[in-house]
Amino acid sequence: MFSIEELHQYSSRVRRSFANKLAELPWSTVEKNREASFHSMKNIILHMIDNEDWMVNWIIQGRSKDYVRRKWEEYTSMSMVLEHLEEVEEKSGKYFAKLDDLELKRRVKLTTSAGQTFDLAVEECLFQSFTEQIYHLGELIALLWQENVEPPKMQWFWNNPRTPPA
Repeated sequence: MFSIEELHQYSSRVRRSFANKLAELPWSTVEKNREASFHSMKNIILHMIDNEDWMVNWIIQGRSKDYVRRKWEEYTSMSMVLEHLEEVEEKSGKYFAKLDDLELKRRVKLTTSAGQTFDLAVEECLFQSFTEQIYHLGELIALLWQENVEPPKMQWFWNNPRTPPA
C-alpha cells in the first residue's frame, strides 16, 4: 500500500527532474507559447509548483483567502523557477513532517477560481495535488518530444521514494 506521503515524494522527485531538464534547454524553448494548457513549458512547470503550494500551504492550512501567486511573466530564467520550486518544497516538507492520520482525516474547504466549494479531507486535497502533477507531466513529455528532447524517467521504479535517488 502506498501512503499519500510516498505519492507526494514520488511526484516531487519527478517534477524536480523535469524542472532540471527544462533548465538544460534554451530559455526561448522553455518559454515559447506552444498553445498547451498553460501555453509554455515554463508555465506548465510553474502551474505544477504553484498547485502544490496553493493546496498544501494555503488551502489545507486554512489561508486560501491570503494566497497570491507571483505572475508567471515575472520569471525570466529557469534559475528563478528552480528557486521557487525550492521554496515551495521546503514549506511543503515542513507540513509533511508533521502529517499524521488525524490530520489526513481533517476536513477543509476548497473553493475553485470559478467559485465552487468542496468539503474535502486533507488526504483528498493531497491526492488532488498529486494527480495534478501527473496530468501535466504527460503534457511536458509531449512538448519535450516535439523538441526531440528525451524526457526524464518518470516511472515509479525509477523514482520510488522507498529507495535513495539515483
